[in-house]
Amino acid sequence: MNFKILVADDEYYARKALVMMLEKSGLPISVNGDFEDGEEVIEYLQENEADIIITDIRMPNVDGLELAKYVQEHVPKCSVVIETGYEDFQYARNALRYQVKDYLTKPINESELLKSINDILVEKAKSDNLENINKLKGIVENLDFAQLIQNKKLLDELILAELWKEYSWFFMAKGEVSHSGYQQIKKYLQTKRTTANVQSWYFKNKGECILLFFCKQKMDFKACIGETDLLQLKNSLDHNSWFGISGIHKERREIERAYRECIYAINNRILINENLFFWKEELEIKNLLEKETLEIFSRVVEFGRIYEAEKIIDNLFARCISERANIYSLYNAIIQLFSVLRKKYYNGCQIPKGEGGYFLFDFKIDLYQFHTADELKKYLLMILKEVCEKNEENENELLIENILVYLENHYADDITLNELAEHKYFVSVGHLSRTFKNKTGLTFSKYLTEVRLKKAKEFLGNTDFDITDIATFTGYNDASYFTQIFRKSCGMTPSEYRYQERKKKSQKSDTEKENNL
Repeated sequence: MNFKILVADDEYYARKALVMMLEKSGLPISVNGDFEDGEEVIEYLQENEADIIITDIRMPNVDGLELAKYVQEHVPKCSVVIETGYEDFQYARNALRYQVKDYLTKPINESELLKSINDILVEKAKSDNLENINKLKGIVENLDFAQLIQNKKLLDELILAELWKEYSWFFMAKGEVSHSGYQQIKKYLQTKRTTANVQSWYFKNKGECILLFFCKQKMDFKACIGETDLLQLKNSLDHNSWFGISGIHKERREIERAYRECIYAINNRILINENLFFWKEELEIKNLLEKETLEIFSRVVEFGRIYEAEKIIDNLFARCISERANIYSLYNAIIQLFSVLRKKYYNGCQIPKGEGGYFLFDFKIDLYQFHTADELKKYLLMILKEVCEKNEENENELLIENILVYLENHYADDITLNELAEHKYFVSVGHLSRTFKNKTGLTFSKYLTEVRLKKAKEFLGNTDFDITDIATFTGYNDASYFTQIFRKSCGMTPSEYRYQERKKKSQKSDTEKENNL
């Protein structure tokens, strides 16, 4: 990219000498015009763009100061350099109010001129890069970080390459916070002096905040950010916000692992009433369910004695809390209970031995959706009742509500009704299909398509993502198939929809401006 420069000087030979110095400089610039006075420059700027203007302070009609004032008011991104004679230097100081970037005394020294221009170019490059990053942040807030990780190009644009070179180590902090809470945290970190370079993003659809702390050497997080700042960061969180801090990692390829560690850390909120959690690589797994207890649970489930099965689940959570067991221990016990429920379900459906041997209950995906032990227990009791009493109307309603929340959070995943029925909720496919349609008025596949298309429309209307990226973000690996589905549902292609939405926004903006006049 070449930056556009204008030169203004009423002395012909001085002006041409300046142009010659600039054109042979080798800098990424082009001289797009040279003028005798500021009036000509203003006329040019009314129709054209410029990045830098070098102007003499003394010119007929419109002088350098008047030109600088016009630029500040009408083309604020354009930088002005003033040429001045020694006797005019005090007069030139008046240009400070117009944010002039530099002053060069006549006769112009070539090395000083080129240094001044180069300094401005470096400053502009940083400013443009920051502006681009902020623009990207505005775009990506419609995603979640898991989706961003899958788009290497976007992620590389958001995180400056030099950060990976300059700082070998990093921590990730993932949180659930409101947008105002995120702004408060961001403002706090910007005002604090810390050994870490902090990059941050907010994803409004999920209320998800990501902070990356880069440090120059391997250390623990408290040393990286500082004890005082850590305490104040913790105190700045409200009771509905949670942060998980990963272990320390090296190099960009570790970013997905760090993200998983943050999720695993936050899962501790189910058992611990705190807001800030640290990932611990090695934790002792305590066995919370003895063999005899599991055998009793199996028998009472087999005979449909729900009350006794509920007591076992209640006792599990009570023991977990009384013995201060960690979330890994609870998760291990939950998987043991699911194993019993799975056997009961498969036996009831007479599915051949060896089939359906996995769960769609995952530490990363499913445990993270719960905020408290009561929420998790409620989910377990719902599954228990679905396995033992498949036709209870109130439980069916709870089941569908749970599935709708799941689809809202996982619409981009490869989800099928069969998987949800057999490996997550342990009900027959036919039962789930009928119940889902009765409650929503749509088949499962039609409902999922509607959710995906709704999200696609949000991306098309609010971001500049490519159609291929939007297809991927909404669960379609084939962009042409996505376009086909979109056209069939909306009567137009995704590109046509985007054009239409932008036209509407432009018309609305014009109307609002007219109303304000």
